[in-house]
Amino acid sequence: MTALAAVSMLLAGCAGGLPTLDSGRSVSMGDFSNPEFSGRVRPAPDVVKDAMVESGMRVLPVDDFSDPGLDDDDDIDISIRTGQTIVVDSLIGQVNGRPIFADEILTPIMDQLNADFTRMPWNQFREYVIRLVSRQLREVIYNELFLSEARAGLSTQQEGGFLAWMNNMRGELIGQRGGVSSEANRQMLEEEGKTIDEYLKLQEEQQLIRVLMNERVRPNALVAWRDVERAWELRKGQYNKPSTVTLGRIRLKTKGNEEQIKLFDDELRAGEPFGVVAAQAGMTDDGIWETFPLGEDEKIDGIEIADFYKEHLKGLGPGETSKPFERGSRTIWISVIDIEHHEQRSLFEPGIQRSLYQDVYSRRLSEAQEEFVQDILEQGIYDDLQEMETKIVDIALSRFLARK
Repeated sequence: MTALAAVSMLLAGCAGGLPTLDSGRSVSMGDFSNPEFSGRVRPAPDVVKDAMVESGMRVLPVDDFSDPGLDDDDDIDISIRTGQTIVVDSLIGQVNGRPIFADEILTPIMDQLNADFTRMPWNQFREYVIRLVSRQLREVIYNELFLSEARAGLSTQQEGGFLAWMNNMRGELIGQRGGVSSEANRQMLEEEGKTIDEYLKLQEEQQLIRVLMNERVRPNALVAWRDVERAWELRKGQYNKPSTVTLGRIRLKTKGNEEQIKLFDDELRAGEPFGVVAAQAGMTDDGIWETFPLGEDEKIDGIEIADFYKEHLKGLGPGETSKPFERGSRTIWISVIDIEHHEQRSLFEPGIQRSLYQDVYSRRLSEAQEEFVQDILEQGIYDDLQEMETKIVDIALSRFLARK
């Protein structure tokens, strides 16, 4: 039984005297309290519950009106009020002549919404519903537009191929599950949550859209060698990081520290590690100063540093320290703490070419897809998206009771 059929059974006993239902097929709770119908037999609770579940509505036990995140004293208004309207299903719009009903949008995400409703504050949940439902609506609309375009573009030969492919898949699915259709359907429901027909319909739609993309989108995502070269020029620095040199420095006021300067210089000449001497001299971080990128020639004296330092760096290697020199009122030692060399890579490495090509192709494919989607939207016949979003969001929110 469909969700709409189940709800129709519920309404059948209340047919006389009810307000005329509009195209939205919405039902006011106040309509069920009309005293004229008090003598009628009400549906059994189980029937009501089953109908609500099939329509995607959340059914709470009578005693389950508490929010685990709130204290018992908190005032939570979740009771059903007279006159409140719950929209069971509604036509929200059309796409290429096919009607789109609320249940088609909401049923796939109702379990997720029901679960999140219990753990989110109402205002946060409301914003969440707007985002999730709007995204689901657009997916359904885009999917329908794509399928219409794909089917319209199939040749007679392709249609025949699709039919044969579907028949072969059906036979394989049934054969793999014992060869009996009813038993195969039961197993598919357990495995996939779908009947064989539903599973085949999904596979057909995916294949149609794949063919559409291969024929209409991928040919517009071409990549030439010059595109790879441009990408290399833009990203060359990511593959070729410059080598670096880390320098250390000791600076002391010359006047009044003559003895210490001589002592530190003697220790450095005797092979005492620069970091030890720098710590003795009161330098922070054991005298480590800064790390500088080396140029393409990787010469230390070519780094971006004040010129008066460069002459004292000439000829120094890792672990070596300059002789003391004076600059203004200070005496300075400068040391090469470490040099880190990075491998220089080339555009002509196959791995780099593949990586750059894939990056460019992915970007071109995304652009081609966006352009294709825009063309489909312009050519398709469908109701105003914003109005459809407003309708479906209102219907979704009507299935949950707002909390204070």
